[in-house]
Amino acid sequence: MKDKGFTLMELLIVIGVLGILAAGLLAAIDPFEQLKKARDSNYRSGAIELLQSLQRYYANHGYFPWRAGGTTCATDNTATLAPAVPVASLAAAVVKVGTNQDAEIKSCVDDLIADGELKATFSQGLNTTIYLSSWGKTDVRVCFAPESKSIRNDGQTNLHLEGTPELVTEGCSADQKLAGDCIQCFQ
Repeated sequence: MKDKGFTLMELLIVIGVLGILAAGLLAAIDPFEQLKKARDSNYRSGAIELLQSLQRYYANHGYFPWRAGGTTCATDNTATLAPAVPVASLAAAVVKVGTNQDAEIKSCVDDLIADGELKATFSQGLNTTIYLSSWGKTDVRVCFAPESKSIRNDGQTNLHLEGTPELVTEGCSADQKLAGDCIQCFQ
């Protein structure tokens, strides 16, 4: 009578093949890249939320918070947010909102919160910096630096962030995108 079942060697071969397939699947889906994409989605939502709150504030008041006469937010923020180079090149100095928020913009964000245009918990979910620039009475741009490779190489990630003070300029080379020096902006 012959015993039915698998030998130890057959079981080891099947387990080895399954291990190789699992390793290949993990390499194909790259869970760390998926986490970066999820964070980028959160950052994009935060940037769009800030932009929309600024647009609503402008619609209600006729000016951005940093252009309001007599408020704490207006102290020298117009100069901070003014263009560093001509508007034709879309370059402007930027300030940071969220993580590592610049002190001069904090009161502007507080004004947006007090006005009901932005949630009080806005910056709590952001573990990145959102860049804000304005170069005219009605022009505002909100940007973030993507972490994931796919978003960095996206056609919308097309502005280059340079040094201190931060300066945004048009065009982003493949090397700059690879280095993570490019930002995705919304206007």
